[in-house]
Amino acid sequence: MASPKRAGQSSNSSIPPLRSICLPSILIWIMATYIILDMRIHLFDSDHGTLHKRIFKGLQTSILAKLITNDIVKTEPKVEYHNDEKSDTDCDSIEAHMDVFEGQPRKPQDPWGQLKKGLPPAECRVKGHLIERLDPQTNYRRGIALGFTNDLDDKYPLENWFLGTKVDVNKASRRVYIDVGANQFTTSILWFMQRYPCDFTEVYAFEKHPNVLSLPGGWNEELNWVERPGWQKIRSRAGWVPSWLVQRMKIYNKAVGLEDSRTTVNITRFLKDELKLAPEDSVVVKIDIEGAEWPILYQWVKDTQLPKIIDELFVEVHYYHVDNNLLWVKQWSRENTTRMLAELRWKGWYVHYWD
Repeated sequence: MASPKRAGQSSNSSIPPLRSICLPSILIWIMATYIILDMRIHLFDSDHGTLHKRIFKGLQTSILAKLITNDIVKTEPKVEYHNDEKSDTDCDSIEAHMDVFEGQPRKPQDPWGQLKKGLPPAECRVKGHLIERLDPQTNYRRGIALGFTNDLDDKYPLENWFLGTKVDVNKASRRVYIDVGANQFTTSILWFMQRYPCDFTEVYAFEKHPNVLSLPGGWNEELNWVERPGWQKIRSRAGWVPSWLVQRMKIYNKAVGLEDSRTTVNITRFLKDELKLAPEDSVVVKIDIEGAEWPILYQWVKDTQLPKIIDELFVEVHYYHVDNNLLWVKQWSRENTTRMLAELRWKGWYVHYWD
């Protein structure tokens, strides 16, 4: 049995006494290690892998910096940085914007997860900004594919990808929203007024059926007050849209196309020559015209001026598939749709699939 050390006798052990170890530092180290391992195991295998890797690297750098500050890690950390997105050179093709990897499309998207969590990011940026991934193997109409609806899907997952959330579109003195195939006022005009982060100064809506679209009766914002005993004046909730906003809107009861006629407007000429839109303006366009969009898109994808004029494009591209059974557009498939959207992005269009 070893005898106890005498007073003043030094220890040959390099292990510090237990009382010198900081318990909070140990707990921080354990928790940080657990978080890092958990993220590596679970997040990198998900559909959001690219985004999760980027988040993980930021957290890893932050945690290591904190540990160094607290003298828990004594050595300089070696952190490797990789570009999880494709380079500009890698993105210089239609296939890259279709998210095709080594000649094969990505694994099928998860429509249920997309409905719950939103759309994952594409690997290639457009106009320098992240945009949602296209869907080359599963249906764009996720709600229809899941059997939740036989008509329109929920549009709210697109809100995270609005260009207006990435740049200040309100800086422009002229802010224009153009709705091609507006249908009823609440279908898209009101939705954009309420959801898109822009105070539009001009609104132009095309709806060829005169009995479908009409502007609501506006209310006077200055006079729309009621008196309450013991309260100051409070605003009434009557009406949808104030009169000053309704006055910014104009309806055209005509179809759109590539030529002008008694019943049709050449939409390209309308944008360039009649409205005289310019790159310094903020311009958002939505198109939903039941298959008539294809000739317009074929022309626009060759136009080098329009992607500089139109900041953001939302378009419902109609195609035939067993899920939607649109027989009048049987000449176009879902693959055609994906390729068209990918080519538009490749040519500089910040475009989304609208539903």
